[in-house]
Amino acid sequence: MRHRRRWRYACLIAAGSCALQLGASGIAESRDPSGRSRPSVRQRVVAPLPPRRPADLPGPVAVPASPATPAPEADQPTGPSTCLATFADRGGIALPSAAESGSGACAIEDPVTFRSVAMADGSKVELDSAVTLRCSFALEVVGWLHDDLPAIMSGANGTLSRLVGVGGHACRPRNGVAGAPISEHASGNALDVSALRLKDGRTVSLIDSDKETRALRESLQKSACARFATVLGPGSDSSHKDHLHLDMRKRPRDFKLCQWAVE
Repeated sequence: MRHRRRWRYACLIAAGSCALQLGASGIAESRDPSGRSRPSVRQRVVAPLPPRRPADLPGPVAVPASPATPAPEADQPTGPSTCLATFADRGGIALPSAAESGSGACAIEDPVTFRSVAMADGSKVELDSAVTLRCSFALEVVGWLHDDLPAIMSGANGTLSRLVGVGGHACRPRNGVAGAPISEHASGNALDVSALRLKDGRTVSLIDSDKETRALRESLQKSACARFATVLGPGSDSSHKDHLHLDMRKRPRDFKLCQWAVE
C-alpha cells in the first residue's frame, strides 16, 4: 500500500515537469527544418519609423494675392449709344432729352429728342415741334426723310422743308380710350403727321381728297407702308381721320398693317 502511494507521487511530479518544459519551448525561439530561427508567434513585430525630414528643406511658398480691380464709379459718364451715333451720322440733330422720359409701360428705350434732320444737299427738314422717340424708330423716320421722300417730292416739282402736325411720345392708352391697350406712342415707337410743307410754300395735306395731290399721296402711301409696320390714316378709324399714324410695332411673323385710304 505504501509502495503504491510513492508511485502516484512520482507520476504527478513527472507530469508537472513535462508541462513546464512544453511552456518554455512555446516561448523560446523555434527553428525550421533548415536550421534557421523563426520568431515566436508571441513576439511583437514593430514597424520601422519613417526617416526624419531634412532641416534645410524649404517650406511652402506663399503666392502673392493679385491686386483687386477697382470698381467703376457710379457717376462715370458714358458715351452715346451706337444707335444715337448712327442717328447723328444720318443727319439727325439731337436735342437735350428731358430728364424724365417715362417709366414702366411709358418708358422709352434709348430716347432721342429732335426737331430737325440735315439732308444730303445741305438743307434741313424741320418738324413743327420737337418730338421724343425711341432711337431705333427715329432711325426709320430719318431713313424715310432721306431715302424715300426726296424722290417723291421731286416728282411733284418740290423739295420737302417741314413735317406739320407731328406728335411723338405720349403716355396714354391706344386712341386715348380708357382701358384700351397701351399706345405705341407711350414707348416712343410712333409718330403722327398730318401734312408736308414744301420749300415753295405749298402744303400737301395727307388727309384731304384733292385730286391734284392724289398721285403724290399714293406714292407717299406706298413708301410709308413699305417702311413702317403700322400705317393708319383716313379710312382706318375715326381716331385717325385727321392725321397719319406711323409706328414699328412688333407682330407675329412681322405682319404689317396698312390702312390709309387715298381718295
